[in-house]
Amino acid sequence: MLTYGGTEATAAVQEAAETLASALLERERAALSFPEVAELARDAYGRVMVFVRVSDGSRETVLLLAFRSIAEDGSFRAGPKCAMPVRESSFYAGLEHHKIRNSWNCPPDAVPEF
Repeated sequence: MLTYGGTEATAAVQEAAETLASALLERERAALSFPEVAELARDAYGRVMVFVRVSDGSRETVLLLAFRSIAEDGSFRAGPKCAMPVRESSFYAGLEHHKIRNSWNCPPDAVPEF
């Protein structure tokens, strides 16, 4: 059962999440295990929100990852604000905040009007 719902990650989403998480944690991918990778949502422009639980054997890190796109081979595009640590006590508020940070459901070429 997935902690926060969503669906089991496809092979491409799993590959992208493991690659990005290991790079962000600055650890070799082989030294990490990924007990849970769930696709939480997709927007109309191809962005993918992923929940990932990463363990290095002694401690666990839980992240929300926002991808701009994920190809079938697991290659991906992600922005500078693509990762956010999960606080279990405020998960759903954090999820909504992370969506805003990553321009969820906004066209990629949108320019804000001030």
